[in-house]
Formats: sequence, structure tokens, C-alpha cells
Amino acid sequence: MGKTNYSAELCQELQVAARNPALELHHRPVRYEKGTVLPVSITGVYPAVSGEAELTVDKFLGGGFAGQVYRCRLTALQLQPGCSIPGLETGKLYAVKIVIPPSTFSRWFRNTTYWLAFQGPFSAQVNHGACRAGLLWQKLVRRAGLVKFGRESAVKDAYASFWDPTLNAYGEITEWIEGRMWHLEADDQLAKRFDWRNVALSETGSPEFVEKRRFMAQMVELMHELGAPEFARQYEWWTMKSQPNCMKRTDTADGGLCAIDFRAGLALLPFLPMSPGDLKLIVDGLKRGALVQFDRCDLGIMEAFVARHPAVFADVRPMIEELKIRDREYRRSLLDITHHGVRPTFDRALQRDVIAGLVEGYRAADLVDDAFAEKLRRGGLRFALFHLLGAVPLLGTMVRKRWGNAAYRRHLFNLFTSRTYFQAAATARAAHELVGWHRAGRTDEARTRRLAARPALFFLERFTLGLLPIGLHRLCIRPAMAWEGIVAFFRFIRDFARDAAFREKWFLDQVAEGEKDGMLTREEHDHIVSIIKEPFIVKYLRSMAVHFCTLPVTQVVSVTVGAFVFAYVIGRGGTTADASLAFAGVLALFQVTPISPGSLCRGFYVVGLMIYERNWRDYLVACPLSFVKYIGYLAFPLQMTTTYPHLSRFLVSRRATALVHVIPVFGEHGALLEHWVFDLFFNVPQILGRHIKGLLTAWMVLGMATIIPALFFVGTRGFTALSIALVAVFICPRMVFYPILKRGE
Repeated sequence: MGKTNYSAELCQELQVAARNPALELHHRPVRYEKGTVLPVSITGVYPAVSGEAELTVDKFLGGGFAGQVYRCRLTALQLQPGCSIPGLETGKLYAVKIVIPPSTFSRWFRNTTYWLAFQGPFSAQVNHGACRAGLLWQKLVRRAGLVKFGRESAVKDAYASFWDPTLNAYGEITEWIEGRMWHLEADDQLAKRFDWRNVALSETGSPEFVEKRRFMAQMVELMHELGAPEFARQYEWWTMKSQPNCMKRTDTADGGLCAIDFRAGLALLPFLPMSPGDLKLIVDGLKRGALVQFDRCDLGIMEAFVARHPAVFADVRPMIEELKIRDREYRRSLLDITHHGVRPTFDRALQRDVIAGLVEGYRAADLVDDAFAEKLRRGGLRFALFHLLGAVPLLGTMVRKRWGNAAYRRHLFNLFTSRTYFQAAATARAAHELVGWHRAGRTDEARTRRLAARPALFFLERFTLGLLPIGLHRLCIRPAMAWEGIVAFFRFIRDFARDAAFREKWFLDQVAEGEKDGMLTREEHDHIVSIIKEPFIVKYLRSMAVHFCTLPVTQVVSVTVGAFVFAYVIGRGGTTADASLAFAGVLALFQVTPISPGSLCRGFYVVGLMIYERNWRDYLVACPLSFVKYIGYLAFPLQMTTTYPHLSRFLVSRRATALVHVIPVFGEHGALLEHWVFDLFFNVPQILGRHIKGLLTAWMVLGMATIIPALFFVGTRGFTALSIALVAVFICPRMVFYPILKRGE
């Protein structure tokens, strides 16, 4: 989720307004705010001790397809007399996952793929057996970590399960892990990573990368040995999104890696791979007869593994017996035609279990009330008709809610018969939706309060401007914000260019955030702060001012040139469509060319510094890279590699990861794509820098080989344009930079 500034207190006020006790129906919040107290009835994973607990939300950590995650403090705990749950202590922090996504789209997509796979509701959210089975498997894998890794700390501990009646979903209390994903490491010998199974960590520049890959491969092996190949998907390297499921612990003496996620979010369908690694998993699944995959396990293989290590599992045999019971309950709660086939049509016991599982889903989705749910559990024609209505898009849901939920029927009746009730319902609905608007940044606090007080105005905006993307929505509400943004941008550039103290503060804020995000250790942070006054750092910050100033140059020039081209096409009798296409082509050309007006400004600035200071060696890397459009932003950080390696790594990794994090799913912090982008922007240029002269020569030869033959087949205008391109883009870098680099030796 993107970072937005919003008022948590206002969101809590709106959530209270949305749950007006005078209404028949209450809007459930999509997630909790910091400070929310959750009183829940818990059951320990092992031993299965029941009790009451109070969790206070300390921080919302985010949400995905599998659910929403919080850091919570256990502020109260009352268990059965004489009982305890090892690991649960009042006052300590815990990770709490509630198995329902905070995003409407994520919830719909997850539930849809799961229904296509198993023809039922998302079990971990609504089925007690599924919730317990998942946690018992995690506890079992943790114990198996003693066999594979020699330590239980290789797998996050699981403590308790609970039902959250507010969100209508099961939740789990697990160990809070202090740690980080990985350091983005400077490595100028990337080829050694290819032999990641055998290379010594001391011989590679990417020890954390290699160590994580080995650990995840071992986790996959362990899952297969335990008979849980579908759980292994959470740690398959080439899914490209599994890396964040493994953290490097900073809260244990060994600082080892730890597997932290055992809840799959999406079912794997044979026709819907969602990552490169899924293609292999689909083929492997088909070989063992699994048409769809999620978390199915082979309990026979698990029993054989336990039997081979009796001393390790001797004290948890009751937990293993409960796992068998809960797993059977879970599997029998789903229609699951790929495994059950047509058995539910003649196996009465299985039929009752499937109906009960489906009714759990209807109840959690507020389609039915308790009384109607009891009728549906009896099966028969009523259940068959109700279930078949679910296949009718939109209308089916509307009919089922009216049929199965008496409170919803009363709600509709009051809407049409009571003006007071209608107004209260409209106010509650507006408050509920405004929580999402305010969190997403569609409305600031003042406007949110104004719309909450005027529901009619909100609904008018909801179905007009509210249909637009967030940025356009805000721009339409406050057209002046565009000008304010431009003014703020140029004010920032002015202050950054003129005020050394302002530059220092900006830089120190970046470093502080880097330590907070785990990109820097405390020692690295302190070292960087201690060198803030050194000449090269001061020079770097001044160069950053030039960088900021060149940011809009390419866009301004491209739009200006595009406008001239547009006018030229119109003047020559072309249509508006042709002129618009030419305008778009000019903009696209400026975006894809490796050298642009902005990068030229930046490059010539560096050349000017070299001439003014008569210092070539300190700019050997920065000078040629400054002329390249996108990599040029990293020219000075890359130049610092040998002198300030920690600072160089941090600056490049921060910019590279900021770029990749905008990509959904695969751009997650700690995922493989993040490391690839870092390598592309940091490690690859370092390697290429050792061969820059040869590369410049090869670049010139490539241009001459490509363009010179073309000169014989173009007209006068084309000849001029291609000649300029040949000289400016291909020959100049070789002729200008080669002597400079040679002299700098």
C-alpha cells in the first residue's frame, strides 16, 4: 500500500458512525487503525488451551491476498485455570494476521480463484478446520526445522487462533520477528552467484543473496520431505515474489534466516500462472495428479517423516493427531470436484460436510442469518436453489441476501418507509466509504468531514468525480493544487541549490529513513553522518541540486518540440489525428532515447566540473554515466563506490527500490525484482565501468555499422538527421570521453 498522510482518529470516528446501532445492518470496517483494542477468544495452537485475550494494534503492516497483518501488543490474557500457552506473555509484541484482505479487489480476486479451484468460500477465512490445520502445519514445520537446520528459530512460531466477529474472519497470533529482508550488496563478480549451491559465502560479494537462496531451497526440500509440496510454493525462488517470506533475524544470537509465511493467498489454476515459477509448479502438479494447487498435503508422507525422527516429535504427537482431524474437516468442507469427483452426490456424510462448509461461507459473507443458515444445513431443494443462485452475476447476490437475511429485509423495508431511517443509512454508508477515500488520499481531513456531514453531496461526488483515478479526482476538486505542486517543486529546487543547511538536512533525513527501513545498520548510519562535511559529499549534494533542476528539462523540451511538430503537420494540411499521432511519437521518442536534453545538461555540468577542477580521476565513472538518461541519476553515487561503499550502496539501492516498488506484487520490498533492479543500476555499471573504453569503441562501431549503410538509401533531409544522430549519439561519446578517461589513468 502506498504511503499517504491521513488522520487515524478521523477514520475511527467514521467507522463508529458507519456502525450506527439504530440501523438493522452495520458496515464492517475493512481494517483496523493503530490503538484499536481487539478482545478475542483464543485457542492455543499447541497445547490447544482456550482463553480470552486483548490485543492492542500497534501498527498496520499491510495486506495482501492472504489477509491483513498487524503488529499488536498482548495487553491482557486469561486462560483456563492451571494452563498456559508457551510463548504468549502480556506486554509482548506479536504478529497478528486476520485472513481477509483489506482491498475489495484483492478479496474478490482471491475468492474468485479459490472458488474456481475448490467451488467454495476461502476456507482459511471462514472454516475452523482450515484455520487450525494451517497453524498446526506451521508448528510442525518449525519442529522439523530441528532436523533440517538444527534450530527451531528457522521457522516463525505460531501461538493461537481466534475468530474476529467484526471482520467475520479467522485470525492467528504468531511470533513477532525482528529482522530485515536482505542488504542490497555491492558485487562486481555477479557470475559467482550462478554457482550458488557451492560457492563459499566468503568468496562472493553477495553472501546474503546466496544464503537466502540456499535457505529457501532447503525450505522447499523440507516441505517435500514432509509431504507438503503445495506449501513449498511459498518458498519457490522463481515465483519472484517468495523472497519476502524469509527474513534475516536480528533478534537471535545466530542471526539466522527465518521462514515467516505459511498462508497462501491465491489458488494456482492450470490456466492462470501468476509468475514464471508457476509454470513449472503447474507441470509438477499435473504429474502427481493435482489439477489445482493451494495447500493440500500428504499425511502419509508426513507420518513417515515423523517416524524417521521419533525423538524430535515425541512430545508433539497430540498436535499431529489434531492436525489429521482438522485437515480432514477442512478438505471435506469443500465441494472440490478435482479431488472429490462426484462423491458428494451419493456420499451422504460428505454431502453434509460440504453443505456445512458452504453455509459457513454464506454466513461470513452476511448472505444469511443464523436462522436461515440452520435451515440450509439440512440440505434439500432450498439449499440447492440458494446455491445455484450464486452462479447468477450481481442479481444472484441481491436475491440471496433478500431471501436469507431477515435483517437485510427489514433494512430495505425501513429505507423505503422511513425518511429518518433512510437519512441515517445514507450517513452511515457515506462514513464507511469516506474511510477508504481519506486513507487513499482522495480527500483531506477537512473535505472528508464536510462530505460526512452532507451525505447527498458525497453521493453526488461518488458517482461523478469519484469514478476518476485518485490524482484526477483531487485535481478536479482543487485545480489550484497543480499550481501549488509546481510552486513547491521549484521552491524545493531553489532551497536545495542555495542553502547548504537545507541540503544537509535533506540528506540526513534520507539516511535516517534508510536505517529505519533496514538498508543501513546503525554503524553504517553513524559513519555516513560523521562524513557529512567531507568535500566529496558536499560536492555530491551540490550536484544533486543540478540533478533536480534537470528533471523537468526533457519533458519541457519534448512537449515544446511535439507542439512544433503538431503545428507543422496541421500547417501542411494534415488532420488533427495525424498531428496528434506525430505529437505522441515525439514524446515517445524522447522517452526511449538513451541521451536526452536533461541528461545532456547533467553531463555537461560534470564535464564543466572536471575542467574547472582539472580533476579527471574523481569523475571517471560519473562523467560518462551522467550523459545517459536514466542511469545518469546514479552517476555520483556510483562514483563513490570505492571511497564510500556504504553510502554508495545505500543511495543507489534507495533510488532503485523506489522505482521498482510501484510495480504491483512483484515490486514488493525484498522480492527478487528489487534485487535485479539494484544489480542493473549498481552492480552492472560497476562491472561495465572496468571496460568503459572498449564499450565506447563498440558503441561507436555499432552506430557506424548501423547508420552509414542507411545513409545511401535516404533523401537529403534523412541524410542530415541520420548524420547528426551518428555524430552526437555514437561518435561523440568515443571521441570526447576516451581521451578524458585515458588521461585520468
